Amino acid sequence: MRLRRFASAFISSRLRCTRWTSHAKSSTRVQPVPLFEADSVLVRDFIYSALYDENQGYFSVRSSAVGELPTPINFNALEGHRAYTQYTDNLYDHGDSSWFTPVELFQPYYGYALAEFILRTHVFSNPLKIYEIGGGTGTCARNILDYMKAHAPRTIYDTMTYTSVEISGELAKKQYQKVVTGEDNRQQFRVERRNASDRSGWGAAKKESCFVIMLEVLDNLPHDLVYRETSRSPWMEKWVLERTDGEVPGLPVEISKPLQDDLIIRCLEAMKGDPVQSRSIFRTLKNTVVKLLNASELLWIPTGCLKLLETLYSARPNMTLIASDFSFLPDVKVAGEGAPLVSSKKGGVNKDHGTYLEAKGHADIFFPTDFSVLQKLDHHCSAANGYSKTSRRSSIVNSAQFMDLFAETGKTLTRDGYNPLLEDFSNTNFYISTPG
Repeated sequence: MRLRRFASAFISSRLRCTRWTSHAKSSTRVQPVPLFEADSVLVRDFIYSALYDENQGYFSVRSSAVGELPTPINFNALEGHRAYTQYTDNLYDHGDSSWFTPVELFQPYYGYALAEFILRTHVFSNPLKIYEIGGGTGTCARNILDYMKAHAPRTIYDTMTYTSVEISGELAKKQYQKVVTGEDNRQQFRVERRNASDRSGWGAAKKESCFVIMLEVLDNLPHDLVYRETSRSPWMEKWVLERTDGEVPGLPVEISKPLQDDLIIRCLEAMKGDPVQSRSIFRTLKNTVVKLLNASELLWIPTGCLKLLETLYSARPNMTLIASDFSFLPDVKVAGEGAPLVSSKKGGVNKDHGTYLEAKGHADIFFPTDFSVLQKLDHHCSAANGYSKTSRRSSIVNSAQFMDLFAETGKTLTRDGYNPLLEDFSNTNFYISTPG
């Protein structure tokens, strides 16, 4: 699981988990039973249930997986890279947490950088309204509000609102307890426990300016899986079917159906018909070879991201979007282009799974973000909401560039000059989208 959060080129061998293999044959053969397609669900619905189901979803059962530092790290007191690595290794080895997000590890300076960006771009004549989707333990909200109280004009802080939209009940409680202490931030902060992709939760559309923050949210949004036999064949959509037949009782199976789901169709169209467009030269060459050889294709597409963006542009069309996530994930075992890492932690031991079908509450499912595709979806959703395709200004920058512009980088500098805020998490980017 640590592989999700730490992007250095040197990953400890003890963190590399073995490839999943099928269960050994049982001495008692289970008799097959008929498979009823009526019991099947789209891949995105299976993933949503595995992650967010109130009773058995990963973020309901394992809210402690989201790491929370007991105290901020004193980076200036660390000798260098090795000391930093030892410190973070100790956090994982002596706790139940599966990961620590950048905003948590680099607090308060990561959150301060976001606040500084907001202050530099906010029009002071407008009320400051911030929404954070999937706010984790509340560290980002707390740091931003603290920074605003200390550095923004008093009227900005006094009149601002910060709304956390959180699907997990346990994390919603943690956020409020961390952000609201006594009277601090009580007037500014509130938590709304709901699914941010559900349009009904946003109420009437509001064209006022606002900021929407999504840190490590895109990687946990449900995706769909599409397949075609050759580059000239029509796309098929994958469904998941629960079963009790065969030699692996209870393990679901994938089935293919003709492409018919509206959201999948809209996503493919928004991605310009070719879901595997990328800035990567290697991936471009690979796609060319696939087409020349007329080979089969298995692709993960970000339908959950599209649905969320459609909702946001319908509800808050003049938002400034601030999203940060992972552009690359190492050692992925699951099949398909853009496939997720599926990881679990038990007894302090991390396990990397070879299939998402094993994940039902005990394992995280997280995807890399193709930021060029994110940009296409963002502009597509803005245009679909009645705005021209040029009505949004957007940019993709790596996290080090963003932090170098807006963070107090001296606060995260170690004694030998190593700066984890700028040098760790090198596989993360920021996507900034503002009204034109």
